[in-house]
Amino acid sequence: MKKTRLCTVWKKTTAELDVALAAERRAYKQAKRQATQLRRDFLTVQTTDAKKKKWKSQKAHDRFLWLRRMKQREEARRRRRAQQKGSTGGLRAIQMEEQLPDGTPQLRTITDRALVEEGCMQENAARYDQTRAPYITPPMAEPLYTAFTSAQAEANSIALLEGRYSLPDLLDPATTAFLSHCRFHKDHVPVHLEVTTSDHVYFWSRNPEDKGSEPHGLHNGNFKAAAQSPVIASCDALFRNIPLATGFVPSNWRHLMNFAIEKKAGDFRLSKMRTIQLMNSEAQANNKKSGRAAMRYAEEHSLIPDGQCGSRNTRPLIWPCPNVWSMVSLQTHQVVVA
Repeated sequence: MKKTRLCTVWKKTTAELDVALAAERRAYKQAKRQATQLRRDFLTVQTTDAKKKKWKSQKAHDRFLWLRRMKQREEARRRRRAQQKGSTGGLRAIQMEEQLPDGTPQLRTITDRALVEEGCMQENAARYDQTRAPYITPPMAEPLYTAFTSAQAEANSIALLEGRYSLPDLLDPATTAFLSHCRFHKDHVPVHLEVTTSDHVYFWSRNPEDKGSEPHGLHNGNFKAAAQSPVIASCDALFRNIPLATGFVPSNWRHLMNFAIEKKAGDFRLSKMRTIQLMNSEAQANNKKSGRAAMRYAEEHSLIPDGQCGSRNTRPLIWPCPNVWSMVSLQTHQVVVA
């Protein structure tokens, strides 16, 4: 009676009670989403304001620390909700935007798992379709697939980098231009990648435990805990070295999980969500090591233009902004003077 606000419940039919309960559940969920957003906005504003005043007194500093802990707890709640969705099979419901015959927009909620997966795949295909722009041919499509996945893959890769590989005529112009630039530079020296036990322990000591990973392998927390043992850490480092030394790819590393998450908490419209790919924890660790080694090699041999910023120690992404602003101001001033 308290939920439905119906005093004469025994006089109502089951269908009427279901409709009343469904309406109350919708109102409750909407109010809960609004309360969550208001709490998050309040914590953000208060934390930003307290951060500016934290050095004025000990009381202000303590208040800043308290607000920061509250914000971290809020973020942890959101991560736990996302992890629970992943452990229970992903999203339980999505919302599709539709239009009624009179042009009025309407949201349709889908709860069937097969339809949820199909809707996510259709949205990703429409968003990341490569037929709308002259992007390069995917590497797992013919005629490149056979050349770079068969027994001659290594020989073809070396021939491509040395400029001896004949590109097929069926490739599109963008792919041909890209592969034509894949060459060793004149001072090329092979990079030897090796994961030492100290590297392995250092990586997992800095890697967050609650970061998601592909469910076929072990979670990040397992490797972070195992790094505390010298014996287990050395074994894990050895297992990571085998693919780098031999090119062998473990079967668990071949899985990727597409995971749709909401940009804004509680908004399950497909057009407002984004898809991330979760990798195996060990594969991700080796992927990061290879990427850092490639960037370090490129920096040492001056292969990256000075104007390219982002993910570089001396070239942060914000670095060119003052220069761009100065150029815009100069151009505006010239136009005004003219």
